[in-house]
Amino acid sequence: MPRRQFVADLQAAQAAPPPGILSVQLGEDDGQVVFDCDVNGDSVRVTALIPDLGEYPKSHKYYVFCGTNAPPQVASAIEEVGGIDRKSICEALKVISLKLCKPLSNDDDDVEMPDSQEQEADSEEEDVWDGDADVYNSDDDFTVGGTLAALAKSTSAASTSGITSTSQSFRQRIRQDLRQCRDAGFKVGRLGLLMDGLNCYVTVSIRVAKLGISDEAMQAWQLESDEYLILIIQYPNGYRTNEEFQAYDNFRLKSNLAMRVVAGKKYKPSMRAIIETFTTVKRNDRAGAARTSQETADQDKDSQDGAVRDTFISKSLSRLLEDRLVPIIRYRTRGMSWEGAEEWYHHMTGAAISNPKDHNPPGVHFKHEPHNPMLPSIVQGDHFIAYHSVSSHLSFPLLAMQFTLRHFVRCTDFCLNCHRKLGGDLEAIKPYVCDNPLCLFQYMSLGFGQSIEHEIMAQPYVVDLLISFCYCQAASGKLSEFPTGLGILVPPLIKKSPKALGPRQAADQEASPADGHPHHEVGFDLIRREMIFFEKPKEGRPVRTGDWILMRCYDAKDDYEYDLHVRVGESAFYPTISLARPIGINVATDNVGDPPNEETGAPYTTTSAPKWSPARFYLYKQELDGFEPGEKCTAICRLLDLLPSVREMQEYLSSNPSSNLGQWMERIPPAALALLRWIIASNRACIMQNEESQLNAVSSKPSSAFKQDRVYGMNGYMQFRFAMGAPDKEQRFMNEVNKTAARLGLKHPTLFAWHGSPLHNWHSIIREGLHYRTTAHGRAYGHGVYHALHASTSTGYSGRGHSFTNNTNRNVQPGTWPNSILRISSAIALNEIVNAPAEFVSSSPFYVVNQLDWIQTRYLFVQISPSDPSIKAGDEKKPEKELEQDPARRPKGLNGSDVMIPAGSARKRSLDAVAESDDEIASKEGKGVVSVVLSPLKKLKSLHGGAGKMAPPSKPEAQLDIDVDATSDVTDDDDRQILLESSERLDAKLVGRSSETIVVPNPQPLFTDYEPGTLDFTKLPLMPMPQYASPQTTKRLMTELLQLSTVQDSTPLSELGWHIPVDQIENAYQWIVELHSFHTFSPTHPLVIDMRKEKVKSIVLEVRFGKDFPYSPPYIRVMSPRFLTLQQGGGGHIVAGGAMCMELLTNTGWSAICSMESVFMQVRMAIGASVPAARLAQDWRGDEAGGSAYGTQEAAEGYLRACRAHGWEVPEGFKEVAYMGKQL
Repeated sequence: MPRRQFVADLQAAQAAPPPGILSVQLGEDDGQVVFDCDVNGDSVRVTALIPDLGEYPKSHKYYVFCGTNAPPQVASAIEEVGGIDRKSICEALKVISLKLCKPLSNDDDDVEMPDSQEQEADSEEEDVWDGDADVYNSDDDFTVGGTLAALAKSTSAASTSGITSTSQSFRQRIRQDLRQCRDAGFKVGRLGLLMDGLNCYVTVSIRVAKLGISDEAMQAWQLESDEYLILIIQYPNGYRTNEEFQAYDNFRLKSNLAMRVVAGKKYKPSMRAIIETFTTVKRNDRAGAARTSQETADQDKDSQDGAVRDTFISKSLSRLLEDRLVPIIRYRTRGMSWEGAEEWYHHMTGAAISNPKDHNPPGVHFKHEPHNPMLPSIVQGDHFIAYHSVSSHLSFPLLAMQFTLRHFVRCTDFCLNCHRKLGGDLEAIKPYVCDNPLCLFQYMSLGFGQSIEHEIMAQPYVVDLLISFCYCQAASGKLSEFPTGLGILVPPLIKKSPKALGPRQAADQEASPADGHPHHEVGFDLIRREMIFFEKPKEGRPVRTGDWILMRCYDAKDDYEYDLHVRVGESAFYPTISLARPIGINVATDNVGDPPNEETGAPYTTTSAPKWSPARFYLYKQELDGFEPGEKCTAICRLLDLLPSVREMQEYLSSNPSSNLGQWMERIPPAALALLRWIIASNRACIMQNEESQLNAVSSKPSSAFKQDRVYGMNGYMQFRFAMGAPDKEQRFMNEVNKTAARLGLKHPTLFAWHGSPLHNWHSIIREGLHYRTTAHGRAYGHGVYHALHASTSTGYSGRGHSFTNNTNRNVQPGTWPNSILRISSAIALNEIVNAPAEFVSSSPFYVVNQLDWIQTRYLFVQISPSDPSIKAGDEKKPEKELEQDPARRPKGLNGSDVMIPAGSARKRSLDAVAESDDEIASKEGKGVVSVVLSPLKKLKSLHGGAGKMAPPSKPEAQLDIDVDATSDVTDDDDRQILLESSERLDAKLVGRSSETIVVPNPQPLFTDYEPGTLDFTKLPLMPMPQYASPQTTKRLMTELLQLSTVQDSTPLSELGWHIPVDQIENAYQWIVELHSFHTFSPTHPLVIDMRKEKVKSIVLEVRFGKDFPYSPPYIRVMSPRFLTLQQGGGGHIVAGGAMCMELLTNTGWSAICSMESVFMQVRMAIGASVPAARLAQDWRGDEAGGSAYGTQEAAEGYLRACRAHGWEVPEGFKEVAYMGKQL
């Protein structure tokens, strides 16, 4: 296969050689390519050799050389050729040609530039074509000890001596691609060095209000109409066109393209927000519950500056875009529709294609996709149809955004994992997965569903409701839908002693006795949290760190057994095993030992000898899928018993804002967490709590859609707004209402009625919808869904109504989740129904409706008995404006009075959000702005389509504003300028007045007390030149340093937060970085207070790089000052020794596309985390000669210790990097 690919690429290069290459032919040796290059009119024979052809085209290397008769300048230029490894033959020849065909320097080092007078005046946009291939042009740039000044000089020379036509056409193509996005109705933004051919970001966004999403769907999807849906495209190695992406294989594509889908209040995120988005460590929205008022203000400021958040399917969409968009576009170029190309992609990737005829797609894939009148035109826009016949140069950002909207707005039509179109009539307002068990497993285990942490923080009562419904149905033995295929491992169902205490498992009807399950006899000390194997098992150590076990303990004093569920801690001291805090019984805090010593991994010792009690334990290794249905119900109840309450989960997330529940490893077993994720993520209904939470619930975005509009007449019941079904279900209901109202001439098209059902049915109802497939209470009045006008009638059917075989706790009612904060006892629904009783199956004494499209659930009422008196239903208050109802068919509340429903609550539609024009929004944000004059020429060119290849707009007057969506949120001036031709920019500068002005923000720099250049390098331990240094790695590091220097020179210090003293760096493999201005996070941050008190202006970091960078992470440690350890009350992800404890900086969390700018941002945010906060050590100064600095050895040991504790992979060659670059 590699040889075949090599021959194919060689033939392609022979058929169409790059400019400057005269001929290409196969050499005498295997993997050798010989070609003639035109250098200043002379033909020079050059040879490129691939030593190992088996590595082509993914990991191969090139050796390039020329004959002895070649000019010395050519020989020197060939020695400087770099950045061609892993490139195809055509791409490598192009790089070599560009290097050899560049003007050569004369003896005075002045660059000869023919036609230099024709260079573009706007020098700031001169392009460095292919930054990886051609950044350097002198021997000084390759020396490991060269400084950035030499690099900048050579880069400037390379930039100004580049081929003008190539640079000009490159920039013109970028403008054309972005203009096409703008003309399609999207807002376009850019960050980074877009016109310099270096790392950059392009954003394409649109307001959510323009997507035609129903109000119910926006509530379920946690969106706001005034937010922007934003696609962020990263070009790590410079901008690439759609045609270039089509020519890339998957290996090259991943290193040149990355995409994320987010939402934000601004059309373009800040650079800080973008870096957070593309890295693993994030600041979570749920942290708001633990913020102080000052931190909240800082968060609001961040939001104004362009903060973003993940949408409910951001992970799934981002994965789809990065993995499949480019090949799907490749299929579309053959004439397929989006649907046809996606289906053909699944066909090509899902089966082994052996017959060449199988590569020809059938005609069904070329059918035109029908127009959907329910969707806005911008959602159905197709760049292929509009422009493919006019121009072959299609805009990749526009194609990517249109594909994003297709899968975002229509997310309920597609599986969230395999992304194939779902069949049947899916009655869900939230997206889900198909029937493939693998999709369900990946959906749950990889976190592609909704964030359970966000749900817990934003809607704690809803989470409690869902868990309680599942628990009740499982306790009744009626649970029919199980979390199949998730690989949930549970302990065996062992029979318990009648006197047994423990985690409230079922005690009456259990499975087989303990003797039938593998177990181990041990000694157990509850106070010390240790167990010991008196006899080592023959099969070796039976447990490892992180395992969960069920411990059956025996209390000899009182002669009874009890169960504990506990996580295995440190097992290095086998046969003695340390354990985490056990769960399952109430143990006083003072009766539990201290946590393990994180410095050494050894448990703390006490003065008294261990007191071993006999015990046996069972591993969590029974697959839930292998149980019988009744056993599954019992196991599910046991797992839910182990879950902490929603209040406890909120407290954990509030105190650990950057964490998720999966990191609460010592408290929640993985099996219980997987079950919780299944309960929340598999809920297809949209349930919004209609109560003011007493649990410090936070919403990621305040909205009028979440106002507490309570129904009057149901005093004592907690209310939830209930939206059942997908957006098309709502539309079908409205269609039925309109048709029936027109046919019968109804003044009141709908009525409201009650529906009651036993508590154990609601887990199924919210997943399957109301139906009448099962008969529970008889059907004396016909088949259909039964409703009543009196709430008291329905409440008679809403109790528990079943004997619970899995009654686990005598302190709560049977079937109640023991850790519930609500303790729900009954539930009834208030449904909206088409007002045609004469066409019901029965209208007296009950409404029996057999047409399910005539029913839409609007409210859910639950009766609660909370243990916490502060949790209660809202107070009764008549709505200010009541919904007009049919006076003859008004529902009655519990006291027999008419129920009053707030107007607008039953059927909301956010038309007013769209009615507010973008210009009005822009005018509201006009404070603190300056005016930018627009040129009449700009309006004229925009009117005629910009680049000349666009079709003229159907409504010219709408185009006068350049960009209809651009006026909302005030488009940045640099984003506007990037879309203009040079003549337009010049005209904009010359025009002094205009009838139209655009407002842009007038940024005010923040204060910082940091002073660059004050760091004394003489006291720092400098790393000698590493023996593993290589030209390729050195070039990459110098490129990174160049980009950072450019960013550093163009960004205010306080905004950047880090500084590199570039002029002091003499070793490319060791950087010194200062982090500062932490007061921009929060002036009251403990670290800020400590630094101000000790007069510390910055935190000094040392960054070291290995031989495999960027494929292996850098090693980062704090040099000065010293910090408190975690055990001493410190934090900030700094381990004892000064190394950074971040998954990003290990092989486990590192990605080759991560830029060092993003790394510095994440390290600074980690140190500036509020919980637990980093604190300076009291004796951090030590002696003035440098005693305050961390040592090299202690930092390396701390890094290795942290990796072992978290299970992270240590980069290869780490010790060589950490110990001053010496081989060990």
